[in-house]
Formats: sequence, structure tokens, C-alpha cells
Amino acid sequence: MPDVDAPVRTCHRYLSNRRDHIDYQGALPKGLPIGSDEIESAHRHVVQQRLKRPGAWWTPHNAKATLALRTTRADGQWSAYWQGDLKQAA
Repeated sequence: MPDVDAPVRTCHRYLSNRRDHIDYQGALPKGLPIGSDEIESAHRHVVQQRLKRPGAWWTPHNAKATLALRTTRADGQWSAYWQGDLKQAA
């Protein structure tokens, strides 16, 4: 059966392959955020603030490049990016 017809299997495989990304009990003692509040806030600040301006329009290529730069800056990696210390995302 193709995965398109088996969303539960697709979801299970996705989560199984990312167990280290969802180690909430390990993240808590390290003070790492485990909720989605930070993600939602970042989405509004990093993504929507730039792309949803009145009259703005974007091609998929330009939107992807702009978001990559805004994410790099939001992650505190701006200087490293411009010094060539970060690998460019495909």
C-alpha cells in the first residue's frame, strides 16, 4: 500500500526517525523550549512580518531566499553566514 494511502504509517515513520528531536524529558533539564509557543511567535515575527506586507508579492525562489536570511539572522548566525562559516541550505 502506498504511503499516500497510509497517513498513520507515514506519521509513525517520521516520528520514529526523529526520536532525538522529541526528547522532551532530556530537553527540560537543559532549559530548552519544548512548547510550540516559541515557534508560533517566531513564525509571526520572522516569516509573516516580512512576507505579508501590504502589496508585497514573492516568487517561491525569492521567498525561500528571504526566509533563509531572516532565519539566519534570528538564529544569531548572521556574522557567520557572511563570513562563509555556515553551509548554504539547498
